[in-house]
This record gives sequence, C-alpha cells and structure tokens, in this order.
Amino acid sequence: MERKKLNTSRIRLSAFAATVLLSVVATLTTLPSCSQTNQMVTIETPFGTMKALLYDDTPLHRDNFINLVRQGAYDSLLFHRVVRNAIIQGGDPTSHGAAPDAQLGLKSIGEPIEAEIVFPAHCHKRGALCAARMPDSVNPQKKSSGSQFYIVQGALQTESFLNDAEIIQDNKSRRQIYHEILKFYADSLQLLQDAGRAEELSQMQVHIIDKVEEMLDQRGHFVYPPEVRELYQTIGGLPHLDADYTVFGEIVEGLDIIDSIAQVAIRNMSMRPVNDIWMVIRLAD
Repeated sequence: MERKKLNTSRIRLSAFAATVLLSVVATLTTLPSCSQTNQMVTIETPFGTMKALLYDDTPLHRDNFINLVRQGAYDSLLFHRVVRNAIIQGGDPTSHGAAPDAQLGLKSIGEPIEAEIVFPAHCHKRGALCAARMPDSVNPQKKSSGSQFYIVQGALQTESFLNDAEIIQDNKSRRQIYHEILKFYADSLQLLQDAGRAEELSQMQVHIIDKVEEMLDQRGHFVYPPEVRELYQTIGGLPHLDADYTVFGEIVEGLDIIDSIAQVAIRNMSMRPVNDIWMVIRLAD
C-alpha cells in the first residue's frame, strides 16, 4: 500500500515538476508568562456557555489568549464566520458593533504569533480551539493571528478519507522540498532550456524528483496515528487542517453549543451569521 501511494504521488509530482521546470523563472510580541497550568476559560454565547482547556505545550498562544481575556478584549466580539460541519470563527476586534454589511475577518489584536503546531498530540478533532491565520502565500511560517480563533465542529471521517488526507499532506511537503531544491538548480535548468538540450533537461528533472523523494523519506511521511484516526472516525473533526494551523486548546464542556451556532442562517458570501452571535470570554474559576 505504501509503494502504491508513493507511485501515485510521484506521478502527480512529475506533472507538477514538468510545468515548473519549463517555466523556471517576524516580529514577536513579548508576553508575560502565566504561572497557572491547565488553565480553563469560559466562552459565553447567546446559545449557552462553553468551557475550554488551554494547552500548556502551546505557551505563546495560551499566554496571549489569557492576556486578551484578562483585558476583556473578547467581550461582545462576534463569531463572524460560520461554516457548517467545519468551524465557527471569531476574534476580529472590528466585529464589536459592526454594521450588518461590514466586512469582517481582516483585523486582529497585536502582532502575529509564532506557530506552535504540536501534531499528532493536538489535532483538529471536534471541539479543538485553534488559531486563525493568513494563508501560506503571504505567511509561509504559518504564524497565527494575534486574536482570531476558530472552534472545530467538523464531521465524522472515513478510513479512505484519512488515507487521502495523508497523501495530500505528503504532496504539500513534496512541493515545499521541490522549491527548496529548485533554487540550487534554477540557473542550470535555464541554460539547458535556452540551449534546447531537452534530453539533459529531462534527466535533471528526474534527478530532482528522486532527490525530493529521498528528502521526504528522511523527513518522514505524514501519518495519522491509530488514536488520532479513532478520534476522527468516532467524534469527527477536520483532519486536512492538521500540521498547518496551531491547535492550542479544546472545548471540554458545551460541545452542543458549537452545533447550535453552526446551524444558524448565514450571509452566503461572507459566511457571517444573519443575526449577530456575540461572545464573552472569562477565566474559569
């Protein structure tokens, strides 16, 4: 099964590499550390109150979130983006008192936070509390928003879906490695292309693809451990987000409230609820 997966991915990479080859062309906010461990917060909403545990092995995100809560920064902000069977998202400071047609989701409090991706210990299971962020195209370091977060609703996943998700994650790694290697070969490839030496160009392409596979083997293929697979198949989640976003906590009480929020009517394009859904977040006793 592993050999079949590699061969399939190799074919996909070859097509991708051929296209690219022929066209060759962080400031951190310092936060005071928190002395408490196993910190809990409550998230009050119109549908009831959730309780969340903040993870101690994502200390930058934990401390940032706690500081914002202590300042009352989340009071009356909105869950401005709701995607049914996926996530509910909030934490944009401009959402407080926002007009119905206001575009939300573009602002955050403070500076971006360095990624603290702890997979597979923390995955995008149902109830996961995660940091939103800008896309890879402008944020290759996967730094998190200073205040925006999302909570996973997700859905039950099948064995075949998880197998496919592993292949997708490996292909992301292949593309990253490919572009790292390409930097060292760009000039040589351009010379071969300009000289019309197609056979040598093809040989170098094969060499680069082989090198990508070698480096991926060294770094390790993406794998969902049995316990993570069980979570996704029994309680659900969003596995395709793993290893790309920081998961810094989880809802331990009030999972049904996520479902209630996820079912509300939304404005089609913005995914903002038609009726505002406010939040108030406090440190739990």
